[in-house]
Amino acid sequence: MRLPLLALITALLLVPARAEVPLTGYFTATSACPALQSISKQTNPGNIIIRPGTAYDLLAGNTATPTHLWIVIPGARPDRRWVAVDCGNRAADAEGQIASPPPPAPAQTYRRTQYILAVNWQPAFCETIPNKAECRSQTPDRFDATHFTLHGLWPQPRSNEYCGVSEADRWSDENGYWRDLPEVRLSAARRAELDEVMPGTRSQLDRHEWLRHGTCSGSPQEEYYSNALDLMLALNTSAVAELFAANIGRKITLRQVREAFDRVFGPGAGDRVRMQCEPDGNRQIITEMTIGLTGTINGPDDFATLIAAASPTDGGCSSGMVDPVGLR
Repeated sequence: MRLPLLALITALLLVPARAEVPLTGYFTATSACPALQSISKQTNPGNIIIRPGTAYDLLAGNTATPTHLWIVIPGARPDRRWVAVDCGNRAADAEGQIASPPPPAPAQTYRRTQYILAVNWQPAFCETIPNKAECRSQTPDRFDATHFTLHGLWPQPRSNEYCGVSEADRWSDENGYWRDLPEVRLSAARRAELDEVMPGTRSQLDRHEWLRHGTCSGSPQEEYYSNALDLMLALNTSAVAELFAANIGRKITLRQVREAFDRVFGPGAGDRVRMQCEPDGNRQIITEMTIGLTGTINGPDDFATLIAAASPTDGGCSSGMVDPVGLR
């Protein structure tokens, strides 16, 4: 028996609406939680994790009484992500009223992180993007088979990007047309050193990193890359690099890595290090480390002081394999 039209309309109106509720203000992370593209599917492209102490632009809640919040994570693809509400605090409620400020935090012995040094374990990186020119040409006797390689030196916060860059160059960079970007001009000696420590120069990674991050460093190209290479020298001549080189083909833990940093660069240095791993078949491989730094970079001998002045970070993955050269 058909419902009268009026009764049908009334019934439909009683079905609760399922729509995002716009919010304003900021969401400050208190826990390292996954940033999801889809709540229902639990998808997380890039395995993005929010960082405790970082404030993110707040866009919406998934319901009027949200379990998840929609935030903007600069650098993520896509950059609009869902995080669980209990992973942080909101600075504004649904009506846009600024919440009462929290009590002052206890005095800290460190300053806010000024730079992130991102380094790859190149054989593992190449497992994830094997078509790169630097990956196709990799050999067991090359520098990057047994040493850390430079991904980038990133002024903080991460939203500090593309300073004074034209819209055309930014478009080319964000869409992967790195060959169209302006060439990075370095002295012959610095270019040779960079090509060894950053094998990604074969794919114009140096152009991308300068445009996106180096332009916000306040330094010219030669000084920016000299600073990054000094930091890499300190790391690659340390017991941390020896730990990785001695365990190629074997698993190591975050605890081992952090203890090595503490031994070489001073107590607490390991707390400024985050390890990133990626699944590769039935293995989990270490692809990258990010290291917090604060202060003026004057040379490799400053590395310990720069780490000690930065903020602690979450550790990332707990263990992974040190991948050998060769694509599986």
